[in-house]
Amino acid sequence: MTDLRCEIEEDHPGLHAAAVRLLDNCPPETVWTQWADWRDPQTVLVMRDCADGDGRLPGNDDWCTLFAGHPGTCSFDLVDPEHEEFLAANPAYRHLFERERPQGAVTDLRPRPEDSPAD
Repeated sequence: MTDLRCEIEEDHPGLHAAAVRLLDNCPPETVWTQWADWRDPQTVLVMRDCADGDGRLPGNDDWCTLFAGHPGTCSFDLVDPEHEEFLAANPAYRHLFERERPQGAVTDLRPRPEDSPAD
């Protein structure tokens, strides 16, 4: 089994959740898997994306990457120490995480040659 990390803030109520795939739907939806503490995922759901932005100027918002109605804080207010540590050690990958979600397109999770660090 692939290791999954819950994308919701620590110590949240309810099931844990991890995004599996962005869908080409309108309104935007994502495939999520859910699980209870110490159990393997057994549920796969298609859920509408959270519509909350961080309140900056229109067009510059950082939108929540979680599902609508998620418990706890929106993703733009969360800090993942492991993610930040990875980006600090691998700055060539930072641009991969700063892209906006393509409008009306499924996100392709395969690596692209231009995303690889120079040898």
